[in-house]
Order: sequence, then C-alpha cells, then structure tokens
Amino acid sequence: MQDDRDSEIQDLAGAEAFASPEPVCVPPATSAAPTADEAREAEQERLRQQRRVRVMQSIEAQPDLTAVKVSMLNLQQLSRSERSHVRALTALIHDDPAMLAKLLRLVNAAFYRSVGGGEITSMARAVHLLGFQKVGMLASSLRLFETLPPTAQGQRLQQEFARAQLAALLAQQLCVSRRHAENVPLAALFQRLGDLLAGLHFRDEAQVIDDQLDLQELPPESPQRHRQRDRLARARWGLTIEEMGHEVARSWGWPPDLLALMRSLHPESADELLGGDDYARALCTGANTLAGELMRLPRAGTPEEQAAARARLARAFAVRLSEPLGLDPETLPDVIEQTHAGWLELLKALGVTLLAPGGAVVVARTKLDPNSRAYRQNLADELADAIEHLRRMNRRAAPLPEVLEAALELLTKALGLQRAVACLVDPAAGALRGRMGVGDKAVVLAPFFDIPLRPPADLFGLLCAKNADTLIRDVGDPVIAQRLPAWFGERVRAGTFLVLPLVTSNQQVLGMLYGDQRQPGDLVLHDRGLALLRDLRQQVLNAVVMPRR
Repeated sequence: MQDDRDSEIQDLAGAEAFASPEPVCVPPATSAAPTADEAREAEQERLRQQRRVRVMQSIEAQPDLTAVKVSMLNLQQLSRSERSHVRALTALIHDDPAMLAKLLRLVNAAFYRSVGGGEITSMARAVHLLGFQKVGMLASSLRLFETLPPTAQGQRLQQEFARAQLAALLAQQLCVSRRHAENVPLAALFQRLGDLLAGLHFRDEAQVIDDQLDLQELPPESPQRHRQRDRLARARWGLTIEEMGHEVARSWGWPPDLLALMRSLHPESADELLGGDDYARALCTGANTLAGELMRLPRAGTPEEQAAARARLARAFAVRLSEPLGLDPETLPDVIEQTHAGWLELLKALGVTLLAPGGAVVVARTKLDPNSRAYRQNLADELADAIEHLRRMNRRAAPLPEVLEAALELLTKALGLQRAVACLVDPAAGALRGRMGVGDKAVVLAPFFDIPLRPPADLFGLLCAKNADTLIRDVGDPVIAQRLPAWFGERVRAGTFLVLPLVTSNQQVLGMLYGDQRQPGDLVLHDRGLALLRDLRQQVLNAVVMPRR
C-alpha cells in the first residue's frame, strides 16, 4: 500500500514537471470533504502509527537486543557470501564460549538428531550439517535466553523459551512437507518471539493485557483469546504482539520466506486439507498451541496418569488438525509422547527449570509468625518508612497519581498483599470509583470498584460513611458475605481484606484504600500496625486534598 501511494505521488510530481506553462481551466473539485467518521478514523490511524514507532524504537534501544541484532546480521552476511567458509562462521560463534557450549548441547540433545546422529562435537560439523542459517537462528534463540534477568519475571519468560523449544520439536516431528521441512522448526521456534519481547521489555503492559483476557474467561491458547489479544495490543501499542516479533526478526535480516511462515494461521475448517505456506503456518500455529496446552497440564499424579493426560491432548489435537495437516490420528499420541520426552532432555541440557502450571513464582522471603514480636517490629519498621516516604512526596507536591501508586506499592510490600486498589470519589455520581491498582490483576479489577455513597448500598460504602478502618478476616462469614457487592464475589474473590477510608475532618468521603489476600486469615494486624496504617492513610488524604497548580 505504501509503495502504491509513493508511486501515485511520483506520478503526480512528474505530471506537474511536464505540464504546459499555459493556463488551463481546472474544473471545480467534486470530491467531498472527509466526514467526521473518516476524520476520526484517520486520526486514530495516525496515533496508532505513532505508538507503533515508539514501541519499535524502544525495542531497538535495548542493549540486549542490539547485541543479538549485530550477531545475527554478521551471521547473515557470512551466510550470503559465496566466499564464506565454515571456519569464518565458526570463529564468529567462538567469540562467545557460553553460547557455543549451549548451542552444541541444543544440537545434540534434540534438534536435528537424525542429521547428526547425536554425535556433533564441534561447531564446524554443526555448520556443515545444519547450514549457516539454521545455526544463526538457533544461536539467536540462545542469545535471547541468556538476556533473561535472574528475577521472578525472568523465570516466567524462561517458560516461554521452553514452550518455543517444544513447539519447534513438535513442528519438526509432525511436518510431512519436504518443501517446508527445513524452515518449519525455526518458524515454530520464533512464531511467538513477540511474547518474549513483550514480557521482557513491556512487562506491566503485557500483564495488563493477559489480566483483561483472564477476566473475559477466554480459554488459553484459543483462537478467540488470540484475536482479542491482538485487538488489545493494537490499541495499546499500534501493532499486535506477533507483529512486534516479526518486525524485530525482519530487522535481524531474516529471509522473507521464513518470516511468512511465522505468521499464525488457525484453519477455519477441520475437514479441509491445507497446502503451500498455509500448511506450514497452520502447522507452526498448531505446534505452539499444543506446546502451551502440554505445559499447562497438572504435574500431579503418577507418570502413567500424566502420560494419559498428554494422550488426551494429542487426540483432541488430532480432531482439530489431523485433516488440515495430513496427520495420522492413530500414531499421533506416540509421536507427541516421544517428542515430549526429548524436550525434557533438551531442557535439562540447557539448564531450564519448569515452573508449576500457571507460571507461579515463589519469591523467597522469610515468613515470620504474625503473633511474634519480630513480626510486629518488622511491620512497624516498614510502615514507618512508608509514611516518611509519602511525607517527603507531599512536601515536594508530587502529583496525586504518583502518590497513590507509591502508597499502594508500599502497602503491598509491608503487608504482603495480593493486591491493593485506590478509589476516589466521583462527585457527579455520588460514588467511589476504582482509579488505580497494584498487584495481581489489580489494574483490570480496579474499574469494577463502584461503591455508591448516597446512600451506601454495600459494606464498602457503609465503612466509608462511618470512617471505619476495618480488617475483614474471613469474607466467607455469612454476615459479611451478604453485605458485599456482587462484583466482589464475581471478580475479586479475595478471602480477607483491609479497608482504609479517606474522609476529611468534616466527614466528606474522598476515597478509599483497599488491600486483600487470597485466603481467610492471611492478613494479621495489631494495634501498633493499625495506628501506623492510619498515619499512612492520612498522608494519602493530605495528597488528595492538597491544592495543585
């Protein structure tokens, strides 16, 4: 489209250059001015393009990806040169001994075992057997893996790396097209490169998108979830997460035929045999979907029970894709089981640890007895530090959103909350509205906090009207449960929570701080801690009423 527009502009320019100098009669323009809808759509498209450019510039500026890009472009340059020698490419990879060791493990553990017989012991032999391009692609996947931070988020992203490796193995084993056999494993490996990039460089925004999809109860790996995710990502970044990965891969100099196969495709019919690139795209998409489903299986039960669960997934996969991909439903469970075993061997060689389904990461933290003196002192120290931090922010007249976010983060840290939400009054509606959240799904749950004040219609409104700092230890208590709003049970589903109303001296309700935990009894407060929480609440109230220019 852009090329067509450029061509039209050039044609018009040429026409002007060769136009007769004599005056000509130009008829009045007949085209109508853009309608309001067209103008609005054009403006939205302009803003989307701006967001897209900013996202890609942000990714390009990341030092970890810059190193990968330089390495990939060097590899691509060598692979395209007729004068290249295996020795030159091998020397380039030898510049990174850590990558060399893991790359050889990757080749020998599972990838292309049939090619090398599991006996590849040198980079020169790997390049000779696999070719320049495949070695470069595999090397880039390992470089990305090495950039993952040693944090809880890094551990979650390792799971994405593990899923990509399983998808590549499945695509390799299930491919029945000789034409696509070489590219399919690599296309499957990098089809969801964007997921890794979004999690690495736009963690919070990517988590908000996932939380929104969870609230809509869209099944993981379903086409409906992916379509909705595309819409949310395009609205936020100007491009989908998949397109983000493709743009980066294109900047690495990857060939167009491989980029084409990286585009996902969900077959519209389970009875239609696919051909050409559509076959390869659907195979890579199906392999990634199946890999995600396999990784979500519970790890409980005997080995036989776990194998039976994988076999059920294989049969469901056959129902969806055996016809479009030309697969044998009878042999598919055995192929998938063998591939799964090879994948576990590969992960062991690469040093990847699988997390429990759901990606839960337990952050090591000393858990003190809530009734102990040490617990009370630790809580008092953390809350005192939090109060002083908020006091300093108010002294410099920090913006209210900045103060609210800091207060929620400090509360979450001090009390070990699952999530915290700040509500502010909407004078026109006579209600409190959730404005900001920190913690598990807090960003997407905050808008559900809709608390009538005139008159109070639920427990939250009553507590704010009475200016009552309250800890509800067990939400399941019938007396409490009947006073909670419907959205709390349907969406929030906490077991215990804390409410700190924001009320002025003349009893005007301006807001509320909320924090919760999953299980009843998980929140414990003593007199000293509650007194400090009131001081913290007062600093937030000061920020709310503070006049700002």
